[in-house]
Amino acid sequence: MANDFAGKAALITGAASGIGLATARELAGRGVARLLLVDRDAKALEAVEIGGAELVRLPGDVTDEGFWDDIADRLAEVELALVNAGISTAAPLVELTLAEWRRTMAVNLDGAFLTIRAVLRAMVRAGRAGAIVATASVSGLKAEPGTAAYGCSKAALIQLVRVAAKEVAGQGIRVNAIAPGGVATPI
Repeated sequence: MANDFAGKAALITGAASGIGLATARELAGRGVARLLLVDRDAKALEAVEIGGAELVRLPGDVTDEGFWDDIADRLAEVELALVNAGISTAAPLVELTLAEWRRTMAVNLDGAFLTIRAVLRAMVRAGRAGAIVATASVSGLKAEPGTAAYGCSKAALIQLVRVAAKEVAGQGIRVNAIAPGGVATPI
């Protein structure tokens, strides 16, 4: 595969572990010059060490609109983004609380919306082409017992990505989702 990431800047949410951290390492190995790493776990984010790229650690909550407003200027150079922050909720509907439902939607959908919006605003403002990939889940495509909140949040994320992709396709910005199955991560 050609190394077409040389010199680019990438934003990754949920970057302190799992898919986010693995992606950060892969991108650094493929020549990304600068990694803007977002995670709510400031201690874990501080412990991240990746050679080959400048690391910009941005501890924060993806569900906080103010966080995205505060870092908007830092996104000006971003050409690649992995919208990856997420949480898992597993409970049958009859046991699922509204608070658990809302927390799952807040992180997995609202946080993704705020991330995508912030990155798109930066790319459009800079007149920059780029690529955004959101981590959805096979649970957003296939119903299984006990996955109502998680599955619905990921199904909605897939639709959000479809809409975003159509809105910015003419500006050279690609927006896609991946839908992995089970992955050995802390989630």
